[in-house]
Amino acid sequence: RQRTFAVGTLAGGLCRVGLNGTPFLLPLMLQVGFGMSPIGSGSLTFLSSAGAIAIRLFIAPLLRSLGFEKVLVGSAIAGAAVLAGFGLIEADTPRWMIGAYVLIFGLIRSTQYMSSNTLSYSDIPSDRLSQATSLAGLVQQLTVSFGVSLSAVLLSIVSPNGHALTGVHFHEVFVLMAILPLLAVPGLLRLHPEDGAQVSGYRP
Repeated sequence: RQRTFAVGTLAGGLCRVGLNGTPFLLPLMLQVGFGMSPIGSGSLTFLSSAGAIAIRLFIAPLLRSLGFEKVLVGSAIAGAAVLAGFGLIEADTPRWMIGAYVLIFGLIRSTQYMSSNTLSYSDIPSDRLSQATSLAGLVQQLTVSFGVSLSAVLLSIVSPNGHALTGVHFHEVFVLMAILPLLAVPGLLRLHPEDGAQVSGYRP
């Protein structure tokens, strides 16, 4: 019944499912699809965590300037675009370019995560906060499981009969996973410009 909690948890959760497949898909694509070593793969994929740390410096001013609605819708669309963009990475793509792209993905993903988390609790009364935290935490854990599981299922679908996985198979799955953040956009558009303004400081 609480619109901001429902949007942040459910619509934000659907977006998370799409984005949460990447920590599973990307290392596999680099190692299995492109033959990169585990160390080489890890040295690139960890940069998404660096993006998660860096965005913390900018998320408060961003929400104060744009509000939750614009930030969440924009990061969902940008997240879908970046997911689909992983389908353009090839074995001969320069590693610095892959690293920069992974860093950008980490920035966008963390913007979506932190914004939706903050929105979920912005209008919850203090006497309901414990219940809200438990439910939202459960949904967040489920989105991780669903993201990984759905990615694995899609990989098995695009490579039937046990065929060896190639870079093309991973490209197809990234594009399919990019649909989920876009499906979350109608739910995010339920927000009003003033929603969460007492937390973000945004003035419509």
